[in-house]
Amino acid sequence: MTISDPTLDMRAFLVTSWDGDPVNAAPEEHDDLRWFRPADLPALNLAHPESLPTLLSAIRTA
Repeated sequence: MTISDPTLDMRAFLVTSWDGDPVNAAPEEHDDLRWFRPADLPALNLAHPESLPTLLSAIRTA
């Protein structure tokens, strides 16, 4: 995914199966770490909101 902000390193992962809760192993880098359903994404305060259509498209085609 290409982001137009060179100061932002954004990554998205599509997880289809998981057991347990995610753990924030780098709290100095991340405020929080959680799972979201695709339908929840539009309500999130994303660091780069312009990437939302790309995220949703990637989920639909996965």
